[in-house]
Amino acid sequence: MDLRQLEYVVAVAEERSFTRAAARCHVVQSALSAQVARLERELGVTLFHRTSRSVRVAPAGELLLPHARELLRGAEVARAELAGFSGVVTGRLRLGVIGTAAMRLPRFDRALLAFHQRHPAVEIAVHDTGSRHMAEAVRTGDLDLAFVGLYAEQLPPGLVHHLLADEPLVAVVAPTHPLAGRDGVALDELAATGPFIEMRRESGLRLQADAAFDRAAVERTVAFELGTPDAVARYAGLGLGAGLVPASTARAAARVAVLRLDDPTARHPIGLVHRAPAPSTPSARAFLAVVLGTGGESPGRAGPTGDPRR
Repeated sequence: MDLRQLEYVVAVAEERSFTRAAARCHVVQSALSAQVARLERELGVTLFHRTSRSVRVAPAGELLLPHARELLRGAEVARAELAGFSGVVTGRLRLGVIGTAAMRLPRFDRALLAFHQRHPAVEIAVHDTGSRHMAEAVRTGDLDLAFVGLYAEQLPPGLVHHLLADEPLVAVVAPTHPLAGRDGVALDELAATGPFIEMRRESGLRLQADAAFDRAAVERTVAFELGTPDAVARYAGLGLGAGLVPASTARAAARVAVLRLDDPTARHPIGLVHRAPAPSTPSARAFLAVVLGTGGESPGRAGPTGDPRR
């Protein structure tokens, strides 16, 4: 087998289509299909179950996929490391970025621009699949770094956590809400007034909100699950329920009443995470240096020791 064949196998598995895989790999479909079929003959196995309407990964394909990804990733790192001898950073930078990072971290935009200007040969791919998913993707090597809404002790093992921002959570409700006009509120009072508008379950903000309700031993009814804190505030302003959002989101929202929570530990962080002890690719190491060089906190290992909020 060769790396090109492995690239085709991974593309077909992820796209669930030979046509889309060929477009992704910039080859004609007949050439891609021929290479996959040739690999199947050489290995004596079936990698994909094909019908006129669908493509499914066969058990042998599932077995091959993690090895194929690891080999392709190793080749990419090797090429980038060798390019580094000439002083040129190349390859791909795979970033996970929560939607609030740009709003709450002006230096994120500055760092991204500075990195691109310094290393224009690096291809940058940005993803947002939720903090918990992205932290796991960093652990498995599917992402190089991720900006997540998690504290260090909320991460999978083996990651380094740099705390970049940390702010209180507040409640947002419609101006006509029974508690509008109050300065502060307890979660049990808020839960008694009706349903809540929450972020999707894989988000860091949802994890922090759930933790706040757990500390208060309060159960609530969730009526909506949304994709951004801005959307949570907007739905709250429409009178569809109450929501918990970072204070900066509430300040930017229109037509909402903002209530301070009586739990001072209800907070939302933004942390930059990577595999320990350092990112594996030159591009990721270079980006990390740019971010921390713009005023990032000193790194701390993820783990149960210490208080990451300090």
